[in-house]
Amino acid sequence: MSEIKPVKMYFISLVFFIIAFFGLYISIMAYGSYFLMGDMVTFSFPYASFILSWPLLIGFSFVTFMCGRQKKTQNVNWKLFNLFGAFAIFGIIFSFLFSFYVEYDLTSSGYVKCHKKSIHAPTKYIISKDMCE
Repeated sequence: MSEIKPVKMYFISLVFFIIAFFGLYISIMAYGSYFLMGDMVTFSFPYASFILSWPLLIGFSFVTFMCGRQKKTQNVNWKLFNLFGAFAIFGIIFSFLFSFYVEYDLTSSGYVKCHKKSIHAPTKYIISKDMCE
């Protein structure tokens, strides 16, 4: 078995940590945009699905940090990680169904969908068609 390099594990842990909190921030902003219903609402399934997936990434971040700190592989509490995985799967299913509801609710409230430049871009809902870029 190869030796565990602490610097590499700290870097991987930091990457997981940054992805987790950046994704959580984007997800909260997407839900906030919808619930506040301003002039422009930006919402998409990938943005919304991250809200319940971040505990799994924080768990991975902690385990890799501890591997680097103790310089050995860690025993993982699988019950906790299974719970985090269940949250992530539930979050993906919930966000998939909720994105259809958001589209229906916003279009019935008079919002107009702007044309997306990319299939991966979030959907923008605007009160007036003139506001589309």
